[in-house]
Amino acid sequence: MELKNLRTFKAVADAGGFAKAARVLGYAQSTISVHIQQLERSLGVQLFERVGRRMVLTDVGEQVLQHARIILDSAAQLEEACANRGALTGTLRVSAAETVLCHLLGPVVRAFKEAAPQVRLQVLNKTCAQTPPALLDGTCDLGITYLRDWDERTFHAEELYWVEAIPVTAKGAPVDLAREGQHLALPFVTDEADGEIRQAFEAHLKAKRITFEDTLEMWSAQAIKRCVEAGAGFTILPSFAMEEELQRGSLQPMAGMRDPLRTPLVWARRASKPLSPAMELFLRLTKKHLAQHPLLNA
Repeated sequence: MELKNLRTFKAVADAGGFAKAARVLGYAQSTISVHIQQLERSLGVQLFERVGRRMVLTDVGEQVLQHARIILDSAAQLEEACANRGALTGTLRVSAAETVLCHLLGPVVRAFKEAAPQVRLQVLNKTCAQTPPALLDGTCDLGITYLRDWDERTFHAEELYWVEAIPVTAKGAPVDLAREGQHLALPFVTDEADGEIRQAFEAHLKAKRITFEDTLEMWSAQAIKRCVEAGAGFTILPSFAMEEELQRGSLQPMAGMRDPLRTPLVWARRASKPLSPAMELFLRLTKKHLAQHPLLNA
C-alpha cells in the first residue's frame, strides 16, 4: 500500500469523481484509475461504486477513508517535523465565523505573524454548517465557530468562551419581547438558516408565540447591522460584534428577554489531525487575546 495511492483515493472521495481528482492532483485520469485499482488490489476491497455520474464510496470505502485521513495526516506531520525540525513554517488554514473574523481575530493574526513570519496563514470565513466539512476534507486545519454539537469520533472540539447574543433594533424603534403572542411589524434581518444564534433566537420567539413580518437573509454581519440601523428590521448578533453601534446608540437592545441568549465559542480540528507547532501557537494566542475581551465569558 503506497501513500500516493491513499492520496489519490482521498482526492477522489473529496472531489466526487476521477476527473475532478485528476484536475486537483495534476494527473491524467488514467493515472487516477490505476492508483485506485492498485489500492483496491492491495486491500482486497471495492472502494467506489458509480451512482449516476458520481463515484460514491462503498460502506467499506467509508471506513478506509477514515483510516486514510489518519495515515496521511501522520505522514504529513512526520515529513514536516523532519524537514523543519520543529520550526514554525508551512501553511496554517483557519476558518472562522464572520463576526469572530471581523471583531476578534485581528490582534491574534497580527501577533501570530510577528511570532511566525515564515508560516503562510490563510484565514477563511466559514459558517457554522460549513466548518465541519472544511475540517474533514482538509480545506481548514482549525475552525473557530459557534457550533455546539460535534461528532467526538471525528472531531476534537473545545469551548473557548461563552458569547452573549443580543436582539436589537434601530434607535427610536423600541420593541418589548416580554409580551407573548404579539406580532412584530418588522422583518427579521439575519444570516444563514443553520446559524446557531439564529436558530436559538427563533426557538425563543416560537416559544413566546411571537411572529414577525418577514425574514431577510444576509450572509454578512456588517450588512445586517447597516440595514437594522436604517430601520429595516431587527436582528440578533453577539454583543462584541455590535460594541460600537451600541455605544453610540445607533442600535438599541430589544427589551423583555429575561435570560440572555448565550452560546459557546468553540475551536475544533479533525480528531485524526495532530496539533502542529503553528496550530498550537495560533490557539495559544487566540486564548490570550480573547481572555482580555470584556464581552467574553470563560
